[in-house]
Amino acid sequence: MTQTPFLMISSADRGLDSAPITRGSACVELLGVDYDELKERCRNAVYSFVVRTFDPTVGACHHYYEAPKHRYDEFDSGNFLIGINFLAMYDRYGDSAMLARAESCYHWAYRNCVETHPMLTWQGGVRDGFAPHELYVKYTADALTLLLALQARRPRPDFEVHFAQYHSFLKRAREAGFAATFDKRSYTWRSRGFAWRGFGGPVLAYLQAHAMLRDDRFVNQARAWADYGLGQQETNGAMYLLDGDFWNSDLTALELRALTLISDVTSDRRYLDAARRYADWLLQHQRHDGAWPIGIDRDDEVCAPNVGPGDMPNIALSLVLLHQRTGDNRYLDGAVAAVRYAISQQVAHPGDEYFQDINARWGFWSWDPRADYTLSGDQVVHHIRGIIAVADYVMRLP
Repeated sequence: MTQTPFLMISSADRGLDSAPITRGSACVELLGVDYDELKERCRNAVYSFVVRTFDPTVGACHHYYEAPKHRYDEFDSGNFLIGINFLAMYDRYGDSAMLARAESCYHWAYRNCVETHPMLTWQGGVRDGFAPHELYVKYTADALTLLLALQARRPRPDFEVHFAQYHSFLKRAREAGFAATFDKRSYTWRSRGFAWRGFGGPVLAYLQAHAMLRDDRFVNQARAWADYGLGQQETNGAMYLLDGDFWNSDLTALELRALTLISDVTSDRRYLDAARRYADWLLQHQRHDGAWPIGIDRDDEVCAPNVGPGDMPNIALSLVLLHQRTGDNRYLDGAVAAVRYAISQQVAHPGDEYFQDINARWGFWSWDPRADYTLSGDQVVHHIRGIIAVADYVMRLP
């Protein structure tokens, strides 16, 4: 099977499922669900819920489903993330139809969400769905991630052109002081005004590019973004990456993963130490139910109390990688608690709200408390990867 160790499409990418099973009962003991049932639930999340969001006439997935109104949202750049669902199933089951759907999601998003005009020096930037004049580093890293994952599985004739575009946009952002967003109306880069100052996506994509292309330029690019990340860490270990003022759960998993994995590649201890300080801060703010609120301000007070459930298993996956390297059981305990919470957010039982709605069944809720009662394919990505990865890992512990 093709491996993409820095993109974490599946457990096999980091060998989390390669060692002999030493504790087969760990799934039930720690996560509360049998492993076979977990696998089936994650399979259903894609084969049932996400596949229903895919419109074959368009070649893309609707971003989310709003259960009370029985309504699908439009198509947007979320397809760069949603496509990873199909790759995870392709890797596990060898289903070529899943690979084809992932490719279709990528093609649609590239054609409709990426700035590609030959004259523009900011081509490669991915447009925001709410404000199309804004191009986001965060979304561009998602596009590059899916491109690299597809290239590793079935080489693409357009790879070099698309890779150059995404790389160029990320390079321009780096030269602009690691800015988060480019505004096409004013031709300016900015890092404030709901700006997502994440650095983990570019780091992981560049590490994967180096692994595939063997070009040291990309390790240097990864280090530049990671060093920027080190500069964003506060003395308490936190990273307030939303506008530089707020910690956000969606800007956590990739950053934690990036610092951990670039430490492996470069043998630079600073990155692993920073990852540990960040994880230590996270554990101090983890709730008793295993979740984190979506927003915390610089005074470490909760400012956005809702939970984005998909962020929990994504963070858990990063904590597992830290546990692998440090043996610190606090990180494993945090990962297990986060996954237990994530499992509880799936529409999986006849008694669950909207279980009778076939379009909602097997999806995961976007918000807790429910707010708008939406379920989205881009959150399923984090659930199916994180839940199964943690399960694979705990069954192989001594």
